[in-house]
Amino acid sequence: MTALTEILDKLYNNARTVVDLPGNENEYFRSEAVLAKKEDHSLELVFPPNAFRADALQTGADCILNIEHSGHTVSLIAQLDRVIDDRRLGFTAHKPLSPESLRNYFRVSIQLPIEARHEGNQTEDDTADWTMSGTTLDLSGGGVLAVFPEKPPSPSRIQLTITTSAAEPPIICSADVIRSYRIRKNKYQVAFHFSDIAAKIRDQLISCCLQEQRRQLRENAGKLF
Repeated sequence: MTALTEILDKLYNNARTVVDLPGNENEYFRSEAVLAKKEDHSLELVFPPNAFRADALQTGADCILNIEHSGHTVSLIAQLDRVIDDRRLGFTAHKPLSPESLRNYFRVSIQLPIEARHEGNQTEDDTADWTMSGTTLDLSGGGVLAVFPEKPPSPSRIQLTITTSAAEPPIICSADVIRSYRIRKNKYQVAFHFSDIAAKIRDQLISCCLQEQRRQLRENAGKLF
């Protein structure tokens, strides 16, 4: 029996699940669902009304299923196979999500205080020092999406400080801007990619994501339907 088969055999029907549904433009739509049916490696999930638009989904693409089981979260890499109807989607589970894969796949919607800081290196063409504060929207082991009151004046050599709680040390790491755009007056959405990140800091990021995911699953239990 493979590790995946053993995991699937232990999962309960009606288990709460968080899914990052793959979109046609390489984006992901986070939604909640319940595990309705499983047969071998095929899974069927039921979503709340109006949770997705069939024409916006990319069938054949991989995504992450985060399934609640006995107080823990089981994360699987799965392929979105088909749209069954306006509330049900079919998936094929490929493998459990390894700690290494978490760096590339796992993300969570979370609002935390974030500070971005840049120190110029005194060269003629370098941007002057600047600091700005904002709020995160989405966090993963590889980057963060946040909202700031202005566009970052420089795209690289930025130090980010993310405050997770008063009891925990802040997450401090280097990052580069990969895109930014104005969403309304004095509001800019900025996506950062972490650069040269130490394994300890990445573990801290993943731990924060997993804790938040478990909190959301507990909070939303019983609210889906």
